[in-house]
Formats: sequence, structure tokens, C-alpha cells
Amino acid sequence: MRVTIQIAGLPLYKTFGKNKKLEFEFPGRTLKELMDALVKKFGFDVKKFLLDKNGDIDLDIRVLLNGSTYLYENRMQTSLNDGDTLLFKAPS
Repeated sequence: MRVTIQIAGLPLYKTFGKNKKLEFEFPGRTLKELMDALVKKFGFDVKKFLLDKNGDIDLDIRVLLNGSTYLYENRMQTSLNDGDTLLFKAPS
């Protein structure tokens, strides 16, 4: 599956580049599988800035799916579709 990942206000520029955007292909269908693949590929920075000590996305990080759906509860089990766009935003 291929998704677009965007960041706002998070210090992940080495991973995501100047555009703060990454096209990423991974073998999976859930947000958890995406995060596992990101950590496997990019390591410590993704883990440090996006995940809590349990390996879930930190609750302070806002996650938007396709620009409108705000993911909060049970978000690690959220199903993703090919072509989805996810925005990870730092707390205001």
C-alpha cells in the first residue's frame, strides 16, 4: 500500500525533507502497520517524536486522515487505503 505522510510542527525534517512530506509504501493496511514500517525504515526519530512508551502514536500528536477525519480513539487500528494522506501535527 502507498500513502502520503505529511508533518506539521514536528522535527522530522531529515526523514521527510524540506517539503515535510513523504510518499511511503508499506506492507499493511492499518495505522499500526504503517507506524511499524516507518520505525523499521527510519528508526529513532520516528519513534522519539511520534510514539509513546507503549509504541502507540502519542496522544498529543494530532492525526488527520485525508484532510478531514481526525483520528483519536483506537487510532492504531484505523484501516488505511491505497492513496490515503495522513497529517501528523504537533500540539498547538
